[in-house]
Amino acid sequence: MSKLTATVTETNDIKHLALEFDPASDGWFLYGYKEESKEPPALELWHMSKEDALAQAKEDYGVEASAWNGDEGEGGTPTKDCNGTILQNGDTVTLIKDLDVKGAGVTIKRGTTVKNISLTDNPEEIDCRTKEVKGLVLKTCFVKKI
Repeated sequence: MSKLTATVTETNDIKHLALEFDPASDGWFLYGYKEESKEPPALELWHMSKEDALAQAKEDYGVEASAWNGDEGEGGTPTKDCNGTILQNGDTVTLIKDLDVKGAGVTIKRGTTVKNISLTDNPEEIDCRTKEVKGLVLKTCFVKKI
């Protein structure tokens, strides 16, 4: 789960903000806390796009986009397959289309199963290997999670 945090400068008794992505609901949650302990949240805005959450934090609490820090990957966008299912390292996927591999001179057929994928910094690409090609980078729009 991607999570970002920021410190607020004394606005509406809120001193800390947290922004989390929840894969189950496919939405971002913005939490506001009065204390460093962050229990329980004094403010909870939920299930919005990341852009809306950042805009809300800037408008209401003066927190600029550059002030956020945390364990988020590139852009904080989760990697999703062609059906919108979130992919994770180690997942198994299948190809939904025949793909010609440039430089290798082979075609990987639709229905080919690819095990143990690795996510990249780009949420639209995954690293993987097949019998025919080692070190293959695939676009996520051509794969489906099994």
